[in-house]
Amino acid sequence: MDNRVKVTLNFTSCKYMSELFKEMRTKMEWDDDLGENLSALWDILRGMPYKGDDFTIIRPRNFTGIPHGENTAFTNYVDKICSIFQKAQNRNILTVQIEYTDNKTENISAYMV
Repeated sequence: MDNRVKVTLNFTSCKYMSELFKEMRTKMEWDDDLGENLSALWDILRGMPYKGDDFTIIRPRNFTGIPHGENTAFTNYVDKICSIFQKAQNRNILTVQIEYTDNKTENISAYMV
């Protein structure tokens, strides 16, 4: 029997960093007193209590519509979050799969003659 817990983190509708951390805090069931920054995320993955063994992160490759035109900075921050999960995977702490929403293509075979 596989006792691994699968958790999906969906960042597609996030527009603020606080929303990214709310998604992780809620889905991974962090303690309320744990920080909301990249160092805290690494500390959590390395040994603080959280829910999850196998993670899927859903996100666009490049975010758009971020307030104040901060699309690139926000995308870079999400890239850093993903790299922390990948670093944890490299250390056999968890597994992570990153799914880019803009890589999904519509199946057009039904329209073909």
